[in-house]
Amino acid sequence: MSEFSYEIVIGLEVHVQLKTKTKLFCRCRTEFGNPPNTQTCPVCLGMPGSLPVMNKKAYFLSMRTALALNCGIPKFTKWDRKNYFYPDLPKGYQTSQFDLPMSEEGYLDIKSTKDEFEPRRVRIIRAHLE
Repeated sequence: MSEFSYEIVIGLEVHVQLKTKTKLFCRCRTEFGNPPNTQTCPVCLGMPGSLPVMNKKAYFLSMRTALALNCGIPKFTKWDRKNYFYPDLPKGYQTSQFDLPMSEEGYLDIKSTKDEFEPRRVRIIRAHLE
């Protein structure tokens, strides 16, 4: 054994796709199975002069998630462009909330219905949209 004691910490990044009829920042539909490039607009493609408008349902679903996870909701949030190349990302960036998310510092209490483990509190660092 080493003279140092270590604590094992395991982190998870969980992604959820919200069931909305339109995309997060425009009014393009999100229907599965439609032909390629038929659900796009200047905002989706990052065309100059096009301005995004947030999906109201996605906002409310994210707030419900924050409350369910006992997260704090800050008075101010912001969006940033996360630049990277990916074949299905024609504009070259993703709009993300990493620095100032819509909710942060929450928790989720879990327990086993069969007493297989002690009840635990899982810490939530942030829940954000992108």
